[in-house]
Amino acid sequence: MWPQHDEPVPLVIDRAAAVTPPDDAIREWALDKRVFISSVMAELSNERQAAAEGIRSLGARPILFEAFGGRDADPSNAYLGEVEASDIYVGILGRRYGSLLPSRFSATHAEFRHAEEHGLRIAVWCLETQDREGPQQSFLDEVRTFHVAPAFRSPADLQQQLIERLKDIASEDLSPWVKLGQVLFRATEVTHGGGRIWIKARIRRDKVLRALESTGQDRFGRGDDYLFTWAGRCCNVRVVNVRSTTKTMRSTSMRLQLEVVDSELDPFLDVSYNGIAPARLTEMALRTALFDEPHPLAGEWLGSMAKMPDPLEPLRDTDVPDEIVRSLAEVMVVEQLVGSGRAARVTNFSLGASVGGRRRLDLAFEPATGFTGAASSQIVSVSGSVRL
Repeated sequence: MWPQHDEPVPLVIDRAAAVTPPDDAIREWALDKRVFISSVMAELSNERQAAAEGIRSLGARPILFEAFGGRDADPSNAYLGEVEASDIYVGILGRRYGSLLPSRFSATHAEFRHAEEHGLRIAVWCLETQDREGPQQSFLDEVRTFHVAPAFRSPADLQQQLIERLKDIASEDLSPWVKLGQVLFRATEVTHGGGRIWIKARIRRDKVLRALESTGQDRFGRGDDYLFTWAGRCCNVRVVNVRSTTKTMRSTSMRLQLEVVDSELDPFLDVSYNGIAPARLTEMALRTALFDEPHPLAGEWLGSMAKMPDPLEPLRDTDVPDEIVRSLAEVMVVEQLVGSGRAARVTNFSLGASVGGRRRLDLAFEPATGFTGAASSQIVSVSGSVRL
């Protein structure tokens, strides 16, 4: 069984962790990314083209309304559909608000809200000007309530800022967070094979360094078991070797060797209840834990399937920056689902921007094989609003 604690143990997070991936890795990351460019077209045509060129320079695909071509669908449905199909929303706000749609929003405003609702990464810039229409200023104020919206002076300035922002997003995606016990840190490399896991990391906080060093075995060869979570996977491990090399006053290179340890799974996780399959029971418990939805079988006996701890609860007391909250949330959800034996792997995770303290979460997982050996081939998907 996994280690149990009488009191919740706080997370230890290497907040200063920073890894800059090489340009070829960024380009590979960008190849399947769609970046939707949203603005008033007539006023900001030069800025739109500059943004598109910057996006292409990294290898990603810019999505421009003027390039949509003929569509049978209503124009408003067409561009909102393109927003949904994109990965990143880039908003460019100038002087004009734009014509009103039947929704009473401009196209840019509607696209921005649609991107938020569907969990896209949001990046917005505003033209440096004192001559902004009232509705446009109100729109900008709304954006700045939940996002950083820096100013730009020229198309070239916008393009450079956009390229740097996309590189930052790539760095977040390409420098994966891992979790060992209650310690969250970035790993530069994780190698798994033959029942062993090797981790390389660069640690920048003394508290994190001490926490990782304490996971090793004592002089009698004794050590605790921990859950280790990385890249959508999670397993029970024992730390057999820890090495640290201090290169600068602010950075220590670490190498950890882990041994995968067999863990006992709860047999109730593989049991149907009243004809409801285990995967469906997990979905019910997950919706209750994440989205505060009433459990359909709350008044009935369900064994260990009746409840699931909220995997995001430990993050609510950490006040982590928005730049890393998505990555940390994904690690916590993977640990809860895969580490408990309820899922074989998490196949999709998307967490949107905070709007009024809540975020759009889209999650999909593959049910675990369990004791029966009969895994469901159907991917289970859940979506909703989480408090984070």
